[in-house]
Order: sequence, then structure tokens, then C-alpha cells
Amino acid sequence: MKKILCSALIILSVMLILPLAVMKKPQTAAAASAKLQIPKAAKAVSEAFRICDTETDVVTEMKTEDYIFGVLAAEMPALYEPEALKAQAVAAYTFACYRKAENSDKSYDLTTDHTTDQSFITEEKARERWGEKADEYCKKLKDAISETEKYMITYDGKPILAVYHAISFGKTEDCKNVWGNELAYLKPVASLGDKLSPDYISTVTVTAKQLSDKLSGECTLSGDPSGYFGKPVRTDSGTVKTVTVCGTELKGSRIRSIFELRSSNFEVKYSDGSFIFTVYGYGHGVGMSQYGANYMAKQGSDFREILTCYYTGCKVEKVS
Repeated sequence: MKKILCSALIILSVMLILPLAVMKKPQTAAAASAKLQIPKAAKAVSEAFRICDTETDVVTEMKTEDYIFGVLAAEMPALYEPEALKAQAVAAYTFACYRKAENSDKSYDLTTDHTTDQSFITEEKARERWGEKADEYCKKLKDAISETEKYMITYDGKPILAVYHAISFGKTEDCKNVWGNELAYLKPVASLGDKLSPDYISTVTVTAKQLSDKLSGECTLSGDPSGYFGKPVRTDSGTVKTVTVCGTELKGSRIRSIFELRSSNFEVKYSDGSFIFTVYGYGHGVGMSQYGANYMAKQGSDFREILTCYYTGCKVEKVS
């Protein structure tokens, strides 16, 4: 495979969570450019992608099927339903095409940095993680990719910014509330199956001292600890937009980052010297919910129905 040095630094602002542990619970979501601009490129099949390894600063040209396999293996549990895996494969391919158009003036199309693009692992590493299930899971993922070859999610004839996340709050989020810009196809939709996930609710507990240390650069804490946090301002989907902490207004996304919460949909209570954050969902909440996609697949929905449910007004079509 052809290798060349990267010639550009990655300068993008993103909202992401930790990478997915393959075969385990979904933990990731694709990144999104802070600009959220539609690239000026017509839909077209990409036979290969130039992937910049941000650890080695080397660009490698990969066949599309190899790259999508690596993304699918890293982004969604292989034990998920075939139609959910197909939906993820199409979303991953569409996202890659969008970013390729966006990076047309660069020496690479995408990077291996999951905070900018999509998570990726090699087949060799995937096999190591899957162990005795490796052959079964490899075939399952490759079948999903083969059966959705050349399928793309489009809006007005162009590939969309097909972002996704692990578990929604029961309703996905408007991208405007997360990244500040609006895209017609990234609007809130119901995803009720997510509330059935064993990972729908998580908790983070910090002592009063830990809270004080972590917020030292954000605000001054004083008074009764039980009154530190005011009533949060939320979006319709549940994301905390802002919350007042001892008179200082902080963004929910900032609280999430500081305390490493799984999402910005949270509640906080003080009890016995500690603050308990109860967190709902996993990820930024925009676009397709991976758990929701799997739930829909179990109910009989195919990959087209899943994708058109989560990406408002879009088409899932085979392109050439």
C-alpha cells in the first residue's frame, strides 16, 4: 500500500466519547466538524480512502471495504443484528465520503483519530479481540459490508454528515443544540428502545473535595453543598444546555467533559458528602443511535428503514 507523510495538521472541534470496546457495550459516536458545512461534491462511489494514522503521521491508501470493515469492527458490537450492522456500514461509508469531499484539498481523506473522524482497527486486531468468535464475526461484518456496497445516505443528492452515537436519551438530539449549527437531516426523532439498554443509566460519584478541585477554574464554590447546583436548562431531548453552579452559568457539555460523564443529559444530587451524577444515554445524541438501530432491527426493520428513521428527509440509495 502506498504511504506518504501527512502534510496538514488536524484542526477540528468535536464532541465525542471514549472509543468502543469491541464485543462489548457501544461506547462511541462519530465525530462532527464544528463547521457542519455540506461539501461541494456530488454523490459518487469511493473505491478507496487515504487514511492518516495520527500516531505515525503516515497516510495509507485503503480499499473502501477494508476501511469500512475496520470502522464497523471498532464502532459497533459484532453481536448486533445484521440489519443494524448494515445500517452502521452505510452510515460509516457515507460519513467517510462526506469527509473525503470536505478534505479534498488535503493529503488525506480521514484520520484514525476517533475524536475527529471514526474509530478504526485492523482486521488483525479485531480478530485478537474476538478470539474464538473471530471467523464468525469477520464473516458477519463482511457480509454486512458486501450487501450494502455502494449504498449511501443522501440529502439533496449529496452524502450527509452521518454522525451516530451509542445510546440516545429516548429521543435523539438536534445538532444545533450540540454543535451550534443546523442541518435539516439531523433533527430529534424518537428512539424509545434505547431506554431498554442496560447501559441507558450510568452514575458518577465525586466527593465534595473532588468537585471543588475539578471546578476550581470554572467557579467559586460557597455555601451549603446541597445548593451548589441550580435547576438546569434543557433541550427538548433532555440535554443540559446550561446549569448554574454557585451563581456561575456553565454549559452542560463542559460539566460532562470535566466529570467524564457519558452524555450531557444528567441530574446531580448531593448526599453524605458526595455528589452523584445520574447520566442518561451515551454520546452526543445526534443522528443514529447504535443501540436504537439494533432494537429496530430486532423488531424487523431493515437497514434502509433504520437509516431513514434517524436521518430526517434522507434517502438511502445505491450510487455509482
